[in-house]
Amino acid sequence: MSSVFVRQTLTLLLKDLRREVRTKEILTTTVSFAVLLMVVFTFAFYQDDESVKIVFPGILWVSILFSGVLAIGRTFAQEKDGGCLRAIALIPGTDLSLYYAKLIINLLFLLTFEAILLPILALAFNVAIVAQLPLYAVALVVPTLGFVAIGTLIAAMLVHSHLREVLLPVLLFPLAVPLIIVGVKITAALFEGADFATIWPWLKLAVAMDFVYVFIAQFLFRWVLSAIE
Repeated sequence: MSSVFVRQTLTLLLKDLRREVRTKEILTTTVSFAVLLMVVFTFAFYQDDESVKIVFPGILWVSILFSGVLAIGRTFAQEKDGGCLRAIALIPGTDLSLYYAKLIINLLFLLTFEAILLPILALAFNVAIVAQLPLYAVALVVPTLGFVAIGTLIAAMLVHSHLREVLLPVLLFPLAVPLIIVGVKITAALFEGADFATIWPWLKLAVAMDFVYVFIAQFLFRWVLSAIE
């Protein structure tokens, strides 16, 4: 890994972080939307303690899925609005650094959002997560990485489309379904008190999908960037 790549990635990453710290646009939007979903789902599905184990994993991952689309959809908004995407693309080696900077910033946004959502949802459904908090963290981080990896690529493909808000979930959701299923299965197992050995087969599957999605996305991103610049 060259120092130029690291420096370019950090520069692009810090640019987006400074913008988010100043505007708080993405985090505020995703958290507000997720809390609204959680309130609706809680009143719609929470009947008794027996129903919680059925609906809790699904509600958690549906909230992550829909709120994640809001965050990923804004991935290249600053570059598009400023008209600087072509200028960035002309810098040698920026294809990979731009992809990884956007992947990392989206991952940070979603992990921050999940760190806020999980305790709120657990409190609403009276779910004890403290004893297994490290396992819940792993269960969230691993599928989220693959979701963000492929989502960042699709967001780049749609950056100039007037229908990107509509097309992004249409293209992203079918590709993200396997990861979401794995996340739901792991979360359901943890709800039942499973240990690491029990969830390890599902985690291995999620890690394998992460590698595939990251490899494919970074391989295709340079051609996507050359087409949209």
